[in-house]
Amino acid sequence: MRKLSMALVMILVVAIPMVASAVPVPGTYMSAFRGGAVLNGHASVARQGVNSGDPKIFNGQSWNGCLGTQWEIKCGVEAVSQPPDMSLFNAITGTGFITYHQTFVGGSFTIYTDILVGWGDGTGTLNTTQATSQVYLQNFIPISSSFTALTSGTFEGGCHLDFAFSNGFGVGETPYLSKPATYPAFLAADCSLADAAHQFGVWADANDIIVVISCPIPVQSSTWGYVKSLYR
Repeated sequence: MRKLSMALVMILVVAIPMVASAVPVPGTYMSAFRGGAVLNGHASVARQGVNSGDPKIFNGQSWNGCLGTQWEIKCGVEAVSQPPDMSLFNAITGTGFITYHQTFVGGSFTIYTDILVGWGDGTGTLNTTQATSQVYLQNFIPISSSFTALTSGTFEGGCHLDFAFSNGFGVGETPYLSKPATYPAFLAADCSLADAAHQFGVWADANDIIVVISCPIPVQSSTWGYVKSLYR
């Protein structure tokens, strides 16, 4: 019994560092649309007013019936809105397309270990998130919207992340609807939950995702002496 107990202790001692030392695995990972196992996502963008107002805060999470079990990208802030392109919109009838270009700065990301994806795990800091969305309105009422977004960041260990969303579509917007709990919470600019008086914004689905993880290659000596030492 004592030998068995000691064996179990040794297994635990060996296993714990292996779990704790998990790191990002370089590679390209894709969602099901492209034959991969990265989960699609749900996203929200909070704003200060019912249908406008800065800052706007991005919050995106994986979705498989639960939020954020595989990845999270959140707290990017758009402090100043860029003027939308309204060249395809009829301001008299209120019908046509309006294109929005948004830049969210900062924020954080987390990817969790997933044996189907194989990308290890890690956390890091976002640089910027660029998003372009096109909204179709009829009689000044939004009918449909689509979006593409790209974000990048750096893992705590120095590896780099590129995370691209495409074929996304808007699901709802205040004041026309109330955001369901199946979409990420609206956030305040400090990344805390928005209070009850600021539950304003849009929410959407991200259906096509490509993730690229790249890591620095350690520099090794290339002298003849170093090469010979490898064979001693």
